[in-house]
Amino acid sequence: MTNALLVPPPTAEQMRSSFEAGLSSRVERARRVKLHAAIPEVWFSAAASECASMYVAGTFYGAISVAQACVEALSKFLCDKRRVAQAQSALGRWNKLCENKIISESARDAALDLLDASRNDFHHMNAGVEQDHSKLEALAERCVNHLYTIESEVFAVSFVEPGKLTPSRPEYWPPAGEGVSGVRLRQLY
Repeated sequence: MTNALLVPPPTAEQMRSSFEAGLSSRVERARRVKLHAAIPEVWFSAAASECASMYVAGTFYGAISVAQACVEALSKFLCDKRRVAQAQSALGRWNKLCENKIISESARDAALDLLDASRNDFHHMNAGVEQDHSKLEALAERCVNHLYTIESEVFAVSFVEPGKLTPSRPEYWPPAGEGVSGVRLRQLY
């Protein structure tokens, strides 16, 4: 028998009170980040879509780690789609993508800054990982906004016809039928 301390499940009223107590902070954080409204339905799109929501909810470690992982996945996705020889590191891949004019310098710089944001400390939960709440919040905001910078360039879309999304680079959007692609629509809450 163990002496484990079990936290009892909360009631709906306790959860509602907790949510409402933090609502003004969530709204303020939602105002500080950008979210690309639609991305293609690929293996990392669900995780990438959760980054901004995690930041808004105040789960900063998750927002940072997942944003960094998604930027790594996005570099692999782009190298594969554009048939660019993949470097060992995500940093190398983003530099190659920029050298090959597949992405802009601003998208590359956003990716490199996001990956440079103590990536190993967060992915491996090293002893030196940031623990100051305000610094974590600022870093998570920066990571989420960098992800937006990259996604809004790579997955740029227009609405030429009402209700019809037209991607600038259709080769990045998986076909789901004639004239139809798999799309993940997003929101900040």
